[in-house]
Amino acid sequence: MRTERFEFSVDSVEAIPDGWRLEGEPGYHPRHWARPGEHFRLACEEHGRRRRDVDLVVVELTETYTIVSGTGGDLLRPDDIVSGERTIADLAETGRTPVEAAAHLAEILGLPPLADSAGNGKDWSAVETELGAALPGDYKAFIDAYGPGLVDDHVYVCAPDAAEEWADLVGQNSYAHECVGAEFFGWGNWRREWQLGDASRWNPDREDIPSWFEPGDNLISWGHTGNGDFLFWHVKPGTSADDWPVMFKEEGPLWEQYGTGFATALAHLLSGDIQSEYLSRWLGGPHSYGR
Repeated sequence: MRTERFEFSVDSVEAIPDGWRLEGEPGYHPRHWARPGEHFRLACEEHGRRRRDVDLVVVELTETYTIVSGTGGDLLRPDDIVSGERTIADLAETGRTPVEAAAHLAEILGLPPLADSAGNGKDWSAVETELGAALPGDYKAFIDAYGPGLVDDHVYVCAPDAAEEWADLVGQNSYAHECVGAEFFGWGNWRREWQLGDASRWNPDREDIPSWFEPGDNLISWGHTGNGDFLFWHVKPGTSADDWPVMFKEEGPLWEQYGTGFATALAHLLSGDIQSEYLSRWLGGPHSYGR
């Protein structure tokens, strides 16, 4: 079993008979919105500041407001976030091959069937040599068929030798390393030739290096958002590329781990099977992929 979070961002608060009407916006994918009878237990300002315990029972919830009863509504202010949790079953393993995973993602995005769209395939040897690793099969199958693009007008998927600057895989990876390098090595100390997993050069206190990132590991960025966030593969020595999990790095200091590869992570984000504090509100549909 795993814990799933639901929340609501408050724009205004109105006292009504037997409760409160909160204008605002529910967080995460619509599949994860609070349901009637569930409880918001916590209220706080952005980034968890000024935490207050509440017990607000959801009576009704839409994409623009929620009606709640219970206790604590009088403590709410505009720009608060109220949240709660539910327990759900763990995600089941899909058992798909890399090509099947890419085809499933394409189906969710409304793209032509993978078998009908696949060309002759790229020569991936040059870019894999430049990046220092063979890339995952699901990613290569997807890019061979559809090229770089924009998922739901928010997530940019990069590809080798793309004409557009935003879409070039190697250029994007270099830029992403430049952005996160300061957190690994300290501000002003990063050098382009340094590997992220070179622990001898890490900031001594390791304060901004995620605990799951170990010496010798690496990150390869395959995508980003218009908000300055990055999507990476977490590359571990001795681990097959098809088993590299996807990581999300927001423009600030926080990371998310999705525990699965490129195509499955995107498919689960789009379907709501993966709950992202940062991406779910942008990937609720209708789904699309284009330039």
